[in-house]
Order: sequence, then structure tokens, then C-alpha cells
Amino acid sequence: MREGKLRLLEPEPVVVTEHLTKRFQSVTALDDISLSIPEGRIIGMVGPNGSGKSTFLKILAGLYAEYGGEVRICGHKPSAATKAVTAYLPDKPGIPYDFTPEDAIKIYEGFFRDFDTEQCREMLKLFDIKETAPVKEMSKGVVDKLQICLLMARKARLYLLDEPIGGVDIAARDHVLDIILEEFNPGATMIIVTHLISEIERLFDSVIVLKNGKVEAFRDSDSIRMQYGTLEEGLKEIFDGREI
Repeated sequence: MREGKLRLLEPEPVVVTEHLTKRFQSVTALDDISLSIPEGRIIGMVGPNGSGKSTFLKILAGLYAEYGGEVRICGHKPSAATKAVTAYLPDKPGIPYDFTPEDAIKIYEGFFRDFDTEQCREMLKLFDIKETAPVKEMSKGVVDKLQICLLMARKARLYLLDEPIGGVDIAARDHVLDIILEEFNPGATMIIVTHLISEIERLFDSVIVLKNGKVEAFRDSDSIRMQYGTLEEGLKEIFDGREI
């Protein structure tokens, strides 16, 4: 047998960006970002306000079609095909106020072939959300939980979550994070944008730090913890512009 015949296979990248740049008139939201994000990983994306985190997710979700550079999701440019394998949770509720969870389920059933209705209903029960309750009568935290149920009931290849627990009360946050971990498909990739680093960092395999539209770091979470004790302390070093 030839030397090198046996070797571990690297996971295939689900997301690849090459020199990704996005401008809004005179503002550069993303500046020459090149990343390769493999399958089977939960990635935290952190950084100061205005650093380009939400813009990055929206491009992957196919909401912004005009940008510089290249983007590939499962080998394809953002399109109808990639939207079919991408589950996106925006930072603001996207469910009409006059809807009920039952209405939302029917919409997801019609739009997404990978949507598991029974799985969604089971998660709603775990959160004690009634399928007939109008969204307009729910708190923001309950709406956030509803959106997570809809999102995680999909068998997507790429999950994009923008501040998923921002409106969830502190007592329920661990429960929400447990559900995300339990329902996460190990063959998929998840990118989570958050400011609540200390509360959500246990999910992260790796962390991408954006600052002024540029990637300041893309590192394994455990390596940062080993160096600084906590992920949050290591990230503060990056935010302050010090090497880690």
C-alpha cells in the first residue's frame, strides 16, 4: 500500500467565502472576507455592533444578492437551491401577528420539504406553546421560542441564527440552548450571531470575530479557553485589538 493511502478525511465545507465584500453606499459592511466553514460545527459569530455579522448571515440566506467576491453553500452560489437547504432565523420576529403556531406550521410544510411537522409540535409542547394561540398575544420571548421550534424542525444543511435568545428570559435560556443542541444535525453547520457570549458559548465549537467588517479571528473555542480561562475573556482581548 502506498504511503499516505490511509488518512483521515476532512469534513466537507458547507460555507466557503472568497474575498466577500458588501458595501452600502459609502459604508463597507464586509471587507474581503475569506472563510471555509466545515460541516458538523456550531460556530459563534461575535463582534461589536456594526461589525457586519447580520449582513454576513443575510448574504448566506440569499437576502442580499449584490456583493463582491464569491459565496458557496454546499458548493453552490446563493440561490433557490441553497435556500432549500438553509434555515434562517432573523434577529426580528418574522411571523405575522395575526398568525398562530398552527398557521406557521402550515406555511413551513408548504415551503420546506425538509420540515418535520411532528418534531415541531413536540418542541412546542416542551415550551408549553399552544398551537392555536395568536402570535400577537405572545411575549417576544415566546415568539423567539416559536421561531426556534420552526427552524430546528427543518433538516437543513446550514442553520443561521441571529440573536436567537435575545428576548428569552434568563430562566428559560438554558432550556432553549439544550433544545438547539439536541435537535442539531451533526452533518449540518450552524452559525450563531450573539452578544450573550457567556450564556451561549457552551454551544460553540469555534468562534469567528468580526470587527469593522473584517475577520479578526477564526479560532477553536477550546484553544481560547485554554489560553485565557474563558471564551469571553479571550474575545475581549480581540475586541481591544490585542493579539491572542
